Amino acid sequence: MKKLATIIFAILMLPAVVLAGEFKATVVKADRAKNQIVVRTDKGDEPLELKGVKGGEHVKEGARVMVKISDKDGKVSEIAPSE
Repeated sequence: MKKLATIIFAILMLPAVVLAGEFKATVVKADRAKNQIVVRTDKGDEPLELKGVKGGEHVKEGARVMVKISDKDGKVSEIAPSE
């Protein structure tokens, strides 16, 4: 039972580990009313919450961006134009 709990915990934590750091993406959709965007990476489309995100207010559809993820909580911390 303990082994099963460990496996389930590891599976649940995998997205936070994979997303920690930063990645490049293209903004597919920007929904200001919901305060979120959808970005496309080589792994597929990913919705992102913009509340409290530095630089999120300037993001436009079609833009190439660098998305930075907080190591602390695994949430988006900053979105900047990609070079």
